[in-house]
Amino acid sequence: MMCEDMIPYAPVLALAIPPIGALLSLMLNRLHGKIQAWFATLAAFATFGVILTMVPEVLSGNVIRVEFLWLSSLGCNLAFYIDGLSLLLGLVSSGFGSLAILYSVEDMKDEAGLGRYYMLMLLFLGSMVSLVFSGNLLLLYISWEIVGVCSYGLIGFFLEQKESGWASYKAMMMTHVGGFGLLIGIIVLFALTGTFDLPVIASRLQASGFAEVAVPIIIGLFLVAVIVKSVQFPLHTWLPDATAAPSPVTAFLHAAAMVKAGVYLVARMYTIFTPFTSSITTNFAISTIGVVTLTVASLAALAQRDIKRLLAYSTISQIGYMILALGLGTTLGAAAGLFHLLNHAMFKGLLFLCAGCLIYAAKTKDLNQMGGLAKNMPITAAVTIIGALAVSGIPPLNGFASKLMIYEAILEIGMKTGGAVGGIYILYCILALLASAVTLAYSMKLVYGAFFGPRPERFKEVKEVSPVMYIPLCILASICIIFGVIPQAPLNFLIGPAVESLTGSRVVVTTLGYLTNIGFYQATLITFLIAVSIGIGLLLYYNGVRITPPTPAEGKYGVFTGGEVALPYIELDRVRANGEPFVYAADRTFGPFYKFMWNGGMDIFYMKFARAIQGFCDAFKKTHVGSLSVYLSVFALFMLIMLVVLFAR
Repeated sequence: MMCEDMIPYAPVLALAIPPIGALLSLMLNRLHGKIQAWFATLAAFATFGVILTMVPEVLSGNVIRVEFLWLSSLGCNLAFYIDGLSLLLGLVSSGFGSLAILYSVEDMKDEAGLGRYYMLMLLFLGSMVSLVFSGNLLLLYISWEIVGVCSYGLIGFFLEQKESGWASYKAMMMTHVGGFGLLIGIIVLFALTGTFDLPVIASRLQASGFAEVAVPIIIGLFLVAVIVKSVQFPLHTWLPDATAAPSPVTAFLHAAAMVKAGVYLVARMYTIFTPFTSSITTNFAISTIGVVTLTVASLAALAQRDIKRLLAYSTISQIGYMILALGLGTTLGAAAGLFHLLNHAMFKGLLFLCAGCLIYAAKTKDLNQMGGLAKNMPITAAVTIIGALAVSGIPPLNGFASKLMIYEAILEIGMKTGGAVGGIYILYCILALLASAVTLAYSMKLVYGAFFGPRPERFKEVKEVSPVMYIPLCILASICIIFGVIPQAPLNFLIGPAVESLTGSRVVVTTLGYLTNIGFYQATLITFLIAVSIGIGLLLYYNGVRITPPTPAEGKYGVFTGGEVALPYIELDRVRANGEPFVYAADRTFGPFYKFMWNGGMDIFYMKFARAIQGFCDAFKKTHVGSLSVYLSVFALFMLIMLVVLFAR
């Protein structure tokens, strides 16, 4: 059902505010930095507020569609299409983007180039909203590339730092080249259907006699773009380097923008390629990409000492969970993947902002150089623990609610499929559980390395960050708890409409949790029982304290310190355990993997491939044909393919 009565004020405003705010932020560059920062924050929150006004309309079952004349000769209007999936991603992008920009007010106050920073952050937010609201594939591709350009500018924000420039160049090149897969796929789709409009493509594809052959190829081309954009193995290597960006940028990029674009495209393929997405081959291929990624990336995260690189590999792993779930091709799988997408935005955004607080206060990213900071930064420590437990899938936090749903979705499809393929799906579930255990290990490594153990003397004067920085953390930590205790709320109001727009059905939500075909999770009841158990334990503890003698009996012998009288045998700072014990067993078990990773990993192959291409081009130029001929030849080959497709049609 299309909603035409709701005039396009809300969608147009949501798309117009970020670029207008970006332009005005740049114009305010000569004013005090705080004025500029608060203006950008206001623009971001205004965008989020406008998108919120569309929630009742979508919840009522309507699809908001807004069209303007654009390329009518190609059957392509400037169309915006807001269904449950678009709304979910729009809320995630604008909501977290607003908190990241608010956090920037204090975190970035002393940096140069703030006009450029806030302009790019608002454009980044706006391009993500435009991408998920796009009603035709041509606009989606344009937004896809603008997202990449904005990330290039933000990752390379620190112009004076060599690693920043290299990281931005690497991210731009890899994501842009991968985007050609999306572009070619879109052109082939247009050749088959004669339209770019999302609601029309599916029906025309089904009527096309060439679709059975072409659609698997188009899905493969789309997946190339997805793998690079959403950092799936083996094209994930740009993301850890992108942590050279400012902390709010890395948080926004990892939690709600850029890497989520590929997840959105996988979900959107349900509507574009219906019923071709029900193919077991397609579903199995997508799920395999996800499970390989989550396994490899979780092991890589465990070995990191740099706190932001650890969280970057964690992001790669968690997006692998989403791709695995969405690739299953079931209603439960789609719900699980999208629910984890929502939860990931909360707990991973929280952890990256917490990492930013640690770097801001301690002036280091090395976990082995931190320690004992819980005494100085109690609020940051508390919310970091919440985020670490959530990403690890510990009940009753939100990460457990969505991960359990993913496990059940895998088991459901495994039992339904049966045979060798069903057995492989069961293996995928085991690997997902193993990766979750590894996630707990590296999360505890992060928490212990930063906040516990002896505190180095140089951190004695470190203080808690300002309220402007920790208020977003407290908001995100609260959502992690709320969505874990009452997952039925987001499942009803955000995930349900999104899944229904993809598969036509929803998961069953109960009063206290949710129900699947192979089990249930009554989160609210379980939380109540956990709280009661902890309460009883505390009562028993305090009762024991009350009856314990206040002054213990004096011992006959003192503590043995190795014979020293005045001082301990060894100072605590000299024997402080760092995070290495957390990775010791994995390093011994997967030694070749870690050696390969530390020596350059997949980048070794990409550099060799790039050099081979460069050598070919250099040799070609020596024939005096000229480099222009290379591009003309590639273009001619592409046009020949298009003619073949059109003729077959």
